[in-house]
Amino acid sequence: MLSERMLKALNEQLNRELYSAYLYFAMAAYFEDMNLGGFANWMNAQAEEELGHALRFYNYIYDRNGRVELMEIQKPPK
Repeated sequence: MLSERMLKALNEQLNRELYSAYLYFAMAAYFEDMNLGGFANWMNAQAEEELGHALRFYNYIYDRNGRVELMEIQKPPK
């Protein structure tokens, strides 16, 4: 079982990983708008990697009988 402090830290990191994916998706959308498909593809690949990290934290929390708390994901800067 996870301590409250550890559970809080893991949930915060899960949020950071999701935010990172969100940020990469925003950059991919920008590059698509600029007709830079190669850059957009690269950013999408990075977003998928961050989602993989988030999933690992998600599963880790549940595997140790913790509770996932999904937090608000901030809008990426322009």
